[in-house]
Amino acid sequence: MSSPSTYVQRFILGAELAKLRARTGLSLKDVQAELDYEQSWMSRVEHGERGMKAKDVRSLLDLYSRHTTIEAGQREELLVLARAGFSGKPDWWRKLAGKGLKPKFDLLIAAESGARVINAWRSQTVPGILQTEPYARALIEATDIEGVVDTDERIEIRRTRQEIITRRDDPVALHVILDEAVLHHQIGGPEVLRGQLDHLVQLGKLDNVRIQVLPYKVGAHAAVTGDFVLLVFQASDDLGMVYLETATTGLVLQSEHEVRRYSQTYGTLQAMALPPTKSADLIASAAKDL
Repeated sequence: MSSPSTYVQRFILGAELAKLRARTGLSLKDVQAELDYEQSWMSRVEHGERGMKAKDVRSLLDLYSRHTTIEAGQREELLVLARAGFSGKPDWWRKLAGKGLKPKFDLLIAAESGARVINAWRSQTVPGILQTEPYARALIEATDIEGVVDTDERIEIRRTRQEIITRRDDPVALHVILDEAVLHHQIGGPEVLRGQLDHLVQLGKLDNVRIQVLPYKVGAHAAVTGDFVLLVFQASDDLGMVYLETATTGLVLQSEHEVRRYSQTYGTLQAMALPPTKSADLIASAAKDL
């Protein structure tokens, strides 16, 4: 779990290649005319949906370098990413593919392991990466209206995902903002919710975890349209992805404009939410009142 998934390697490579191509002013059609790379194939590479061999990246960079300056260090980094995208070990969750996971949820799992920072906004429930087993079980069973989900499997997925924030070596920074309503929705009943809230207080003491609560009195805000997860990768602050979830599927947003918009939204929420210390006090108080 400590090394980035092959998906993240491909994602970063594709995003950097897309930015380089934009700098050159070349279109996908131009690239196809020069190198005979199919436009649809190049589009999938740029979106991180497939890898690109180092020899093909080298040819692409040779083409782009005729139109813009590419530093030697950046060239080597991109070649390393290309090799890693093909040589990495299979992701731990691959064995669960096709067992009822929502479309695109696998991309969120893959991206989490390679993220530098995970920013999450939740208006109704605690995010899965922070859920206790009883809380998660109650939530999974309540939302499985078709009776097709393997609850124990989902619990194991959540448990394994949580290792990225508790591991000893290079844990991921997790920043979460919860609507105050989350502290009062009695998922699983009072005892289960109390255990979950106590768990949040303990996790909030970790150096890499920051939990804030957005109080009721705030009123309207920039994220009233729905929950989201914003992941920032190692390469740079403007390289990331946004994950949105519905009852039946997930949606992954990758464009710089979309990432920037959600980053601004999250920053606004951070400024409006209670600071971590006061948030912990409110969470503890809510647990005591149950």
